[in-house]
Amino acid sequence: MMQSSYKVLVVDSHRMFTEGFCELLKKKISAFSLIDSCYSIRTARQKMEHQHYDYLFLDIATSDSDSREFIAECRKQSKSLIIIAISNLSDCFDIREMLGIGINAYLSKSAGSHELQTAVERTWAGEKYISVELAAKLATSIYVKDNSNLTKKEMEVLRLVAKGLSISEAADLMHLSQHTIIGHRRNIMQKLGVHSATAIVKYAYENKLF
Repeated sequence: MMQSSYKVLVVDSHRMFTEGFCELLKKKISAFSLIDSCYSIRTARQKMEHQHYDYLFLDIATSDSDSREFIAECRKQSKSLIIIAISNLSDCFDIREMLGIGINAYLSKSAGSHELQTAVERTWAGEKYISVELAAKLATSIYVKDNSNLTKKEMEVLRLVAKGLSISEAADLMHLSQHTIIGHRRNIMQKLGVHSATAIVKYAYENKLF
């Protein structure tokens, strides 16, 4: 059973969401004795210099700084800090990247209070947690990658093509040449056994890759 002395910091640039989320934590998680909040990573860094926190809830879309860099920084400073990413983003690449740099849980902003409690309890017990609506999608993505032999770059190109980006747009976004993007797309088609960009889109939708 959790003790009643855990300190929490919530970081989200959306003030209305932050205020509501903190109220939900107060009502549903009795183990939290202190719940602080702020609206930027810059302010979060300042708070963390003067206060020890056990839980960090962070919207990975907070725009004033690089949330990935901040998470890596927090994990380097504290192995015990429980970091729960909260987001409207459901991209499998984002989830896998977040898990790779050290988050303990990835919680969708559409999750209910019961799932929030589950995430807190599971992470306190040392487990990883991903929102139910995202877990199946992530599992499918991992299965598809493992069984298609696509490289990480090829998976990124597949996702961008499926979202309707042109070769030049994908090249700009990935900081690669158009020739390289074309090469990746050709390899994707060969590995998946498809023959057009339309077939790539169909494959991505059928396998819930974004």
